[in-house]
Amino acid sequence: MIVKAFTYSKYHGKPPVGSTRLRALQLMKYWPEYTEYQYGEKSDVMIFQKVYIQNDWKWPAKIEGLKILDICDPDWLEGQPVRETLDAMDGVTCPTKAMAEFLAQLTDKPIKIIPDRHDLELVAPLKKHRGHLNSAVWFGYRQNADLLKSAIPVIERLGLELTVISNEDPFVHQWADPKNIKNYHYLKFDEETILTDLAKYDVAILPKGNRPQDRFKSNNKTTLAWLAGLPVVQDAEQLEAMITPTARDRVASVCYNKAIKEYDVKQSVIEMKGFINELTNNNIR
Repeated sequence: MIVKAFTYSKYHGKPPVGSTRLRALQLMKYWPEYTEYQYGEKSDVMIFQKVYIQNDWKWPAKIEGLKILDICDPDWLEGQPVRETLDAMDGVTCPTKAMAEFLAQLTDKPIKIIPDRHDLELVAPLKKHRGHLNSAVWFGYRQNADLLKSAIPVIERLGLELTVISNEDPFVHQWADPKNIKNYHYLKFDEETILTDLAKYDVAILPKGNRPQDRFKSNNKTTLAWLAGLPVVQDAEQLEAMITPTARDRVASVCYNKAIKEYDVKQSVIEMKGFINELTNNNIR
């Protein structure tokens, strides 16, 4: 069976973005029959990874074979024609329960939750924490860095070094310069080195957001930090509980083992193949 992914990055002519890497390219490494779509190719299954029908573009509806929309962000909030695209599909995959429940209000097509997972071949052995809490890291796209603002006062109070790993420096492009942080560092996000980059710090600070899109968000940043050997904290109380290396080791070990067990991208391959079989059997009947 030939399976193709028409990816967000391919459609928009961009280098591979996070969603394309997590939900398409990683799976292809362990699934030889699954490749990225090239214009004009035919396939038995086409997976549209964050690619939507436009008002004057009905091409997906004319594609032969199974059609699956893989939606990993609440793009309906950005005005994307999600419902119209769902009508042209045979099934839908998404990473979270909240997203699946919302999409079920828009379509009666089968919906499969396939979490964002990671390539465990890139993961190092669990790090050993040393010394009292000294450094913290936040990482993600620069436009999401506003979530970090709520953590700045406790970072200043504890005298922690703060590093932001992002596509752009939020302190340059969004905020005023940091004033009371002992040491602030910006590091350009690099997919090839992100696990080793994260492992240099004591803790990852990933506060919860209250924006409309935040309840649908995947936990892929949290699980990536776990695989780098870091405890992840969301608020001041959790951060203050990570002062000692013993506390950090205890939490990091539990989370690292959970990520190894539950967030192997090979499991996503198994689940996507199973969903395709389910849709194929439904169409035959």
